Amino acid sequence: MEAAQRTDTLIYSILYSDPGAYGIFGGGDGRRVLQRMSNDSGGSFFEVSKKQTIDKVFDILQEELRNQYNLGYVSDEPVTVSEFRTIQLTVRQKGLAVQARRQYWARR
Repeated sequence: MEAAQRTDTLIYSILYSDPGAYGIFGGGDGRRVLQRMSNDSGGSFFEVSKKQTIDKVFDILQEELRNQYNLGYVSDEPVTVSEFRTIQLTVRQKGLAVQARRQYWARR
């Protein structure tokens, strides 16, 4: 996760699993880990189901990737040591959705 954040890499994950495939010996499906990686990087998490097929997931993902904006940011606080810094992006106009990472890597 740290490497993805340091290189400004967005992670888009798709959970495509069969909960009954491993019987009583099956472990977790990785949902929480995938969600966390996607959210922390500013990407998205998708889960394939009967209602949301893989084709629908790819349609949504394709639309999302086509409608992204890349914003630049320069802090007024000088970087004295390389570190992660938190950032929050909001919009004034109602009805808009903001999907952004929560922190960025400030390099010295």
